[in-house]
Amino acid sequence: MTQFSRAIAKNRPLDDKHLFKKRAGAAAKYYQLQFDDSLQNDLQALHEMYKRGEPFRIYGAHTNLYICDNGYGGLFVDISPKHSKIDEAFAAPANATVSELVNKGAAAGYDFSALAGIPGMIGSGVAGNSGYSPSGKAFGDFVAGITAYDFETGRAMEFAPDENFFAARDSFIKRANSERFRYFITEVKFKADFIGPVAAREKVAAQMAKRKTHLATAFEEGSAGSLWNNEKLRRETGNSFAIMLRENGALNADFNGATYSANGANFFITTAATTDNDVAKLFAHSISKAHELYGAELEKEIATLDTDGEIDLATFITRNS
Repeated sequence: MTQFSRAIAKNRPLDDKHLFKKRAGAAAKYYQLQFDDSLQNDLQALHEMYKRGEPFRIYGAHTNLYICDNGYGGLFVDISPKHSKIDEAFAAPANATVSELVNKGAAAGYDFSALAGIPGMIGSGVAGNSGYSPSGKAFGDFVAGITAYDFETGRAMEFAPDENFFAARDSFIKRANSERFRYFITEVKFKADFIGPVAAREKVAAQMAKRKTHLATAFEEGSAGSLWNNEKLRRETGNSFAIMLRENGALNADFNGATYSANGANFFITTAATTDNDVAKLFAHSISKAHELYGAELEKEIATLDTDGEIDLATFITRNS
């Protein structure tokens, strides 16, 4: 049996792996993947866990992750941001940050500005097809190829995404990993239009100027980003959830600190005293009011990790009612 390259921590608190201002549970086991010479050995160890049916989940910068009070009963695998060099052809390791890609592209004259201001690591952004809605583009528009380790086979495989690979805030890999974590993205090959360094830097600066205030507020308030799938809401109502909140204050409520903040983006926030039960009440209230006022069905965008793995919205509410 393959041994991990470093020691596995036991009952490791996950408070610092959670961007919300709330308490988070502990992981029964915790390990950090390094993108160095130990990576292949550790992926092999995870492959053997997968074949034995032992649970694990892998996360990057935790920017769209809600960790329940119960913590996680399996192996919580964290990704180190070290050793994240992007080459000249824009082949990027999955642990590189989105800002690294955008800035390197701009310096070389390539336009990745639509991704400017998206937090987190490239691998997570690609799997979730993250994007900034007003730009009209998401990661899928820039991906030329994906290398992923398949925990089912224990081998690396290549994906050449077609028109069915990505969807709004979704991808084949995200769907495949929903119940068991099968594919781990190790590298992504990107493509972008060449517009010259001056124009590329100007477009990045303009995009960041649009997002600067909201990004700073989100960091200050402890938000994990978009809670509800705004792409879906725009198709159904023509509005994002933030606009709906501004139009109808009845959509908001405050259950022991679980609420939407008063700033322009109406971020979902909590406090250190907020429990999962409080959050479930807010979610149920939002779902009911969105349906009543707009005829819209809310779809959660963030991942929710409970003791037995990632759970859907209905399960979270049921467990905490």
